[in-house]
Amino acid sequence: MKTLQFTFKTLDDVDSRGKRVLIRVDMNCSVDPETKTITDSSRIDAIRNTLEDLSQSKVVLLAHQGRPGSDDFISLEQHTEILRNSGFDATFVDDIFGKKAKDAIEKVKDGEILVLQNVRYFDGELKKAPPEEVAKEPLVQELYPLFDLFVNDAFGAAHRSQASLVGFTTVLPSVAGRLVEKEIRTLTEATETDQHPWTLVLGGSKVEGKVKTLSKLLTTGRVDNAVLGGLVGTLFLIADDKIPESYSAPIKGYENAVDTARELIASYSDVILLPEDAAVESNDNRIDCEFSDMNGHPFLDIGPRTAAKYTELITNSAVVFANGPMGYFEKEVFASGTKMILQAIADCKGVTVVGGGHMGAMANKMKLESEITHISTGGGATINFLTGKKLDLVLALEEAAKRMDG
Repeated sequence: MKTLQFTFKTLDDVDSRGKRVLIRVDMNCSVDPETKTITDSSRIDAIRNTLEDLSQSKVVLLAHQGRPGSDDFISLEQHTEILRNSGFDATFVDDIFGKKAKDAIEKVKDGEILVLQNVRYFDGELKKAPPEEVAKEPLVQELYPLFDLFVNDAFGAAHRSQASLVGFTTVLPSVAGRLVEKEIRTLTEATETDQHPWTLVLGGSKVEGKVKTLSKLLTTGRVDNAVLGGLVGTLFLIADDKIPESYSAPIKGYENAVDTARELIASYSDVILLPEDAAVESNDNRIDCEFSDMNGHPFLDIGPRTAAKYTELITNSAVVFANGPMGYFEKEVFASGTKMILQAIADCKGVTVVGGGHMGAMANKMKLESEITHISTGGGATINFLTGKKLDLVLALEEAAKRMDG
């Protein structure tokens, strides 16, 4: 296979020794909703190569965790502790771009890492706009004069045009970190294969975005099977009149997505596969049942017949891309659908890519990483990449490369 020529600059193109380097990473980890402790640190492990390559620099990390209002919206103190336990000289400051943060940044020495507070504690970070516009946010304006170089290694958030991700590329020399480099190389190789059957496994809860992406992917003509579960599957079952609309309650953006789901079912009924039975929760127990026997109980996993059907299809595929769990896998009794799907992906002899924090975390927990072609740190980013859409992170780094050469 020919070596991929990047359209942006990497750490190989700059001298970072002794420089003060700001790195945007994606350390958005799975968190126990009750105890608020990190349950999987694979995204922190994934940035190791970049941090090691910058061991002669003064490194400052920017990252997010969760989003306002979510169970996993916590401080980055635990993340810093995990970095320390991994052998890095890391410290945490409970500030993003105020005086406390700036004073701490000034004191960082070569070989040290300073972790700033969760960047989404700053409201302006959630604004999505072109790089030049988000660069005006105080986050960028207050921090950029303190740095010599910006490194983007946040592949998991590569599809978001937000201040911490693309704003700095307009005002600082900017390159991709080792993880971004590896992800783009691996995904490019995997998507350029022309083998079939090509199976997409789509689950999880970020339904509105996933339905749009599914729509784009189906129009490429690449997908032979689109296997749905999680809240995405629930949406399509409601759209197909298989289960009552009352099950739409946990689906954010339901109204916006349901009409698209109906159109996709009408146009791609031969490609889209929906669950055929359910696992519901009744009196804290898992009950496997037909849709007609759900009785309004929470629908938290695909049923055993669905899991068996999906498993066979996945195992016999030439290419599998998976993003999002099949159910509420955080509760062990409702994890079996997701586990069966992941085992089938590991058993598949074709090209297999698992995208997204939750699915990747579960695959790591099941010790399947060596049996899967690639476990991506991206969820939405990976799926967007598959549609052929150029990621916002890549576009911003390409522009930065032009400026650096200019």
